[in-house]
Amino acid sequence: MTKRREHDDSAEDRRERLRLGRQLRDLAADAVDLVGDVVGIAGTVADTVEDAIESGARRMFCRVAEELDEIEDEIEEGLEEEEEECEEEGGGRRPNRPGKHVGDSRGDIDGTPITKGDLETDHPSDSWSGTRTEMFLPFLFMRANPGDVGTRPVVGPFWESPDVYILAGVHPAMAPEVPPTLGQTALANADNTVYAHVWNFGRAAAREVIVEFFWCNPALGIGPGSAVRIGEGWCSLGARGSGNAHQVVRCPVPWSATYVNGGHECLLVRTWDIASDPLGTPEWDASLNRHIGQRNIHVATAGEMAGAQPLTLHVGALFGVPTTVRVERAAPNAMPWLQLHTGMRGQFPAGAPPTGEALLSPPGVIGGGPGAGTPAEQQRVAGDGQQVTLTTSDAPPAPGEAHVYRVSAGQGGQTIGGYTVVILGS
Repeated sequence: MTKRREHDDSAEDRRERLRLGRQLRDLAADAVDLVGDVVGIAGTVADTVEDAIESGARRMFCRVAEELDEIEDEIEEGLEEEEEECEEEGGGRRPNRPGKHVGDSRGDIDGTPITKGDLETDHPSDSWSGTRTEMFLPFLFMRANPGDVGTRPVVGPFWESPDVYILAGVHPAMAPEVPPTLGQTALANADNTVYAHVWNFGRAAAREVIVEFFWCNPALGIGPGSAVRIGEGWCSLGARGSGNAHQVVRCPVPWSATYVNGGHECLLVRTWDIASDPLGTPEWDASLNRHIGQRNIHVATAGEMAGAQPLTLHVGALFGVPTTVRVERAAPNAMPWLQLHTGMRGQFPAGAPPTGEALLSPPGVIGGGPGAGTPAEQQRVAGDGQQVTLTTSDAPPAPGEAHVYRVSAGQGGQTIGGYTVVILGS
């Protein structure tokens, strides 16, 4: 009995184990199926994610590309607008105006001896072995301001050269080699002597220095069409440090100035060495060419100016680019040239208080009078052969005082010419 029950218990246990085994087998099969489903789902998800990423990336790329296209269009439109504004304001690149490039230094001059390679190597035609002032060549120039050492382009007014002098009412045959005073103005309809102060900052002497003198009607810009040759002088200058590196040169031909358009004419001097420091280009632009000194200055008493207004100024050649002409007040002590007129270093007239306005007329054809329109502090000039007139309603300055007006012409932020008017109290 006992054995039979034990046998039955054993059979029951086996059946239970078998049932559990089958359940485990079914569960395992279900798990395998579930894992397969998960794997399949994961693959699908992965593909979906990949597709989503690719699709999103594509959409993002397209959006970025569209934005880049929009930005590019905006940039191009901005550039076009900027170019149009530059053209309206005078152009920023001076596309047709003569420029100057004197070459770049290669740095060969370093204190070491010259080698055979230095002499035989081909170098670019627009390069120099060193800076011009360090080469064994002359470095001629005329100052645009008292601190000028020949660096170009000039910063500030370049038409107030302290190196162009006048001895009023004296014929060159009777004039001294150096004028007794340096800030004189010409006498109208009389013989005047013109001088130029020429400098050499180079390491070599300049043996054949030509000094050429010109005048032209009151103008903001001077060129070959407006300059009239007065005469020519010459000199020989030593190298810097020689004790003979600068000299005052007298023009041998008299200048008979005329009181035209309410103001004396402009003066321009060009100097160069025939063999080793030629004039170069641009041939008439004192702002870029160190060989040129320009004096566009009109000095008059309040009484003289009252009878001479308006002062007519030729604008000059624009080289196809519109120009903005403006008038600005300047403090007398901001015009270093006035020290020559007072004859005392550091001594200037006091600034007269502004009581009115200084205005320019709209441009008109040269010889045709002021242009039609409203006078203003600045005017836009679009073509050649134009003039503007300067008038002022300021009260006359008191004795010892002065009004200073600077009229300038600009293209794209660059000053291309100017004229300074000084009214002295009397």
